[in-house]
Amino acid sequence: MVLAELFLRESLRVLEASGFDADYVHGDIGWEFWCKEGNPLPQRTIDLIDKHKIALFGAITSKPIDEAKAELSPELPGKGFTYSSPIVGLRQLFDLDIVYVLVNLIKEIRSIFVREEKGTQLTNRS
Repeated sequence: MVLAELFLRESLRVLEASGFDADYVHGDIGWEFWCKEGNPLPQRTIDLIDKHKIALFGAITSKPIDEAKAELSPELPGKGFTYSSPIVGLRQLFDLDIVYVLVNLIKEIRSIFVREEKGTQLTNRS
């Protein structure tokens, strides 16, 4: 199981345990869609987030540009696709400036790192 799947599964478990009741809609994002479509953040996913005003997603893969080009489907190279991080794209499109990263470093120690882009600060809120 990849990290993103584990993160999402456990996040949903916590939300459900807290009594949060929601209907979940899958959106396509990440490396798989870069390789298949030449876009790691398809417009259909942007439209879903814009419609629902919320998103939950796990870690995604990013690679250097040369490696990214090499992993495109055979029919896509030479068509002008350039890899860019979907996380950065989401942050720019939706004017997001705070990222919460939950880190479980050791079973007994849990930390929350908050990165505030506009102020370029990294704080630890344990």
